[in-house]
Amino acid sequence: MKICPECGTEFEPKYKNSKYDKKECRDKARRRRERPTPVTAEEKSEVSIERKVLSLEASKATADKLTKAAKLEVAKREEDIAMLRHELALYQRGFDAEPAWLKTPKDTKEHHGTLVAFMSDPHVGEVVSKGEMDGFNAYDMAIAELRMRRFFERSILVARHYLAGVKYDGIVLALGGDMVSGDIHEELQHTNECSVYESIEAMVPWLVAGVNMLAEEFGNVRVVSVPGNHGRDSKKPRHKKRSAHNADTHAARLVAQHFKDSKTITFSVPASFDVGFKVYDWTFSMEHGDNMRFSGTSEIGAFGPAKRGTLRKSRQAQTEGRPFHYNLMGHFHQYLPAYTQGLIMNGSIKGYDEYARSWHFLPEPPQQSLSVVTPEHGITVQAPVLVQSSKEKWS
Repeated sequence: MKICPECGTEFEPKYKNSKYDKKECRDKARRRRERPTPVTAEEKSEVSIERKVLSLEASKATADKLTKAAKLEVAKREEDIAMLRHELALYQRGFDAEPAWLKTPKDTKEHHGTLVAFMSDPHVGEVVSKGEMDGFNAYDMAIAELRMRRFFERSILVARHYLAGVKYDGIVLALGGDMVSGDIHEELQHTNECSVYESIEAMVPWLVAGVNMLAEEFGNVRVVSVPGNHGRDSKKPRHKKRSAHNADTHAARLVAQHFKDSKTITFSVPASFDVGFKVYDWTFSMEHGDNMRFSGTSEIGAFGPAKRGTLRKSRQAQTEGRPFHYNLMGHFHQYLPAYTQGLIMNGSIKGYDEYARSWHFLPEPPQQSLSVVTPEHGITVQAPVLVQSSKEKWS
């Protein structure tokens, strides 16, 4: 046995001249180097306090971070609550309550009827150039006002003087969208006569005057409205919150606000892209029509897409538990009174324009749809309302 002169470890030498054990002595030397230096009680207390301070500062930083996040979340929730309360206030005005006069009358001795005046696609704010149309049509804000006024006047004229012997229980004014030209296309941004906001500001008084005109003539008025595609506030079409982000809905609500105290004038301005309403026991569904994107042929025009789209919508509505008898749509600017096929496609107040002419679509006069609905047979009379006025100075 030998003893290491450095660490005093006894070891059995492997070789005769070995002075220390390589493994044992090396491990002891390492342990000596790693052994902590003893600290005093004061130093221990100082280290303990420093550690507590660091721990508390870390906890405070975490709490501050959580508090900041909580404040942001509270502010966001308060904003959401305020928005929901605003939307709830809009929909609690009784816009969607079906008035009693739309129900089937008990008195069957007289010939009862209710009118459905379908207005769509006035594109207020758009300009149609007489020169570019080779003199076939023109359109601007002044012409838009004349044609919208003529729509109301001619609807009354057709009902009172062309159709005799009907006791009208009231009239439904169906606003089918694209009330404003909008800025969804770059060329419209350059050629529109005014902005979307100015278009609404000008158009709302025209609609208010028209509703008053209908109320004075027929007593009861029910206004229903859907958003079109031109009134949206985004370049691409919306699916979520389409109605909330559409100028057509905004205009309809402004008109509804004007008549909020009326007992004979009621409104339905839903959050969805379409609206359903009943006239007696006959159910109508109305949407703008831009969702019916199916191929057609030049020979039948838009009837193919409209019929196929109506069939698809009918199956969907049956599944949702809200079947309908008639589907109303605009968008295509073609008057198609196919109510025996379950649909009515509306013309436009704007009329033939540069887009239609460049694609060689068949020219059509500015016209809208007027229907007479009876309790026994549903739609029994369908007539166009020609809205081009003799006071337009371009022709």
